[in-house]
Amino acid sequence: MMGKFKEKLGEEINIGSISNDELMAALDQIGRDLIYNYFLYGEDVSHEVFIENLKRYLELNKYF
Repeated sequence: MMGKFKEKLGEEINIGSISNDELMAALDQIGRDLIYNYFLYGEDVSHEVFIENLKRYLELNKYF
């Protein structure tokens, strides 16, 4: 299953050096944030916003 996610996300994000565990943690966190935004503010999130948030999370995660 993770292979499918990596294949699809790999088209838009350079995830070659990211482990499955790191990617899973990132997807969990970004997904949680999207759900909170939807329930609290009624905001739908586009695919582009999801990808940008994921890129930011992965970039920041490099430093911790």
